[in-house]
Amino acid sequence: MDMSQYMELFIEESKVHLQSLNQNLLELEKRPDNMPILNEIFRVAHTLKGMSGTMGYSKMATLTHDMENVLQKIRNRKIKVNSEIVDVLFQCLDALEDYLQNIIKTGSEGEKTYDDVINTLNTI
Repeated sequence: MDMSQYMELFIEESKVHLQSLNQNLLELEKRPDNMPILNEIFRVAHTLKGMSGTMGYSKMATLTHDMENVLQKIRNRKIKVNSEIVDVLFQCLDALEDYLQNIIKTGSEGEKTYDDVINTLNTI
């Protein structure tokens, strides 16, 4: 399937979702027990995962999937939001923004894999 017709929509939607993610992470940092904010962050990560997977951007899909896993642990009250979790979620945001900028410039996510961020997510 030719996905080029969807590229502009993917880019614009991703920008909106990343802006929302940033705003909600800033709010979560201030109010770590705010479940509606956490649910919104989860929704944004889930949406980005689906969009990037559909477009064939596996690095973004993997990163957002691993974000979802951590967020689900918080939602299930297995872990609590702390500064380490907020920091790594901001690192995820930076990585997603980097991937999007590469996609805008080259059509590809680029070479970075952000293994350190993914490893941190997977050890939380």
